[in-house]
Amino acid sequence: MRTADLCQVCGTPRMDTVYMLAPVDQVNTMVEMYGGAVCSLRCARLTAAVCPHYTAAGSPIAIYAVPRHERVDLVGCDLDNDDEYDVDGLESVCVLTTC
Repeated sequence: MRTADLCQVCGTPRMDTVYMLAPVDQVNTMVEMYGGAVCSLRCARLTAAVCPHYTAAGSPIAIYAVPRHERVDLVGCDLDNDDEYDVDGLESVCVLTTC
């Protein structure tokens, strides 16, 4: 199994559905997930609570359940460990307010 197939929060293999996060003010855009989507709602909530990217967003964080697909290299480091999803029109699983 490739490292790119593992959740980067807990290390669990990613299933057919993964969870990705986006500040609510980005819900009509393509969302780039540096580090990739995570394996569960639990890992998504943890990420929203502790990751500075989300805690400093100045916006509530929406979590989406999306189909897993091949990861890409968004930062140009020769590792396919990132995800990008078009969340326009998707319903979020939940919305979290971060502090």
